[in-house]
Parts: sequence; C-alpha cells; structure tokens
Amino acid sequence: MFAPLDLALVRGATPVGLAPADDTEETVVTINIKSREFNPNSLSLTVGQKTRLVLKNSDTELHAFLPVGLLTDIHLNVSGSGAPQFSKEGLSRVLLPTRGQTDIVFIPSHPGTFPYFCDLPGHVMRGTIVVHKNESMVD
Repeated sequence: MFAPLDLALVRGATPVGLAPADDTEETVVTINIKSREFNPNSLSLTVGQKTRLVLKNSDTELHAFLPVGLLTDIHLNVSGSGAPQFSKEGLSRVLLPTRGQTDIVFIPSHPGTFPYFCDLPGHVMRGTIVVHKNESMVD
C-alpha cells in the first residue's frame, strides 16, 4: 500500500536535469575589432580545452571573421548578434554588425596554425590562431 502523495512537497521540489553536467572549465579568448584591425591578431589555444572565442566589433562598419580550417568538422555553439554562415565542413564565416558580438564555443580537435581574416572589400585584416598539442593528453 502506498502513502498519498504530498503535493506541497512536490511543488517545492527542485527539478533535476537529465543531461550530464558540463563541468569542463572554459578558456575565454576575445578578439576585438577596431579601426579595421583584429586585436590580438595572434593567439594560442590548446587541443582538448573548451574555448569560448568572443568576437567584438567596435567599429561603425560591418566586418567578417573567416577562420580557415579551425572550425571544420567539430561541434560548436554560436551565439550573439553576428550572422554565422556554414558550409558542409562546418562554420565558415561570421558577419559581425556594428557594435556586434558573437561567441563561438568549441573544443579544438587538432594542433596547427589557422589563419583568419575579414573578406569584405577594402578590409585588409588578418590574424592567426595557433592550436598547441595538449601535453597532458594521451594519444
């Protein structure tokens, strides 16, 4: 025989999520865009380290962020006011409006040097992201 359910206790219960908790620490890296320049124009990431890449456009004009090869064939989350564009390989470009910001959360999957640039006419903006091997990871 079961005791009747106390609804007052049920109403005050805290819901439990079914998704696994994501307790991985996140590295936050910000690229500021101002005066048609990426700042910094060179940065380092680590394979396997959850990363939040924050793109902030402080200019009064539209800019683009094209990361060559960095964000292909990996899972990511894009949020903010930018307009992400995808190809069959993954994220290929983000258009950043005036005073806009876009956050890209991902985990770099392989080491290498990855250029990024703005491809809008007259914008000669370039940078490099170097992803280093994580020495603490076992191959």
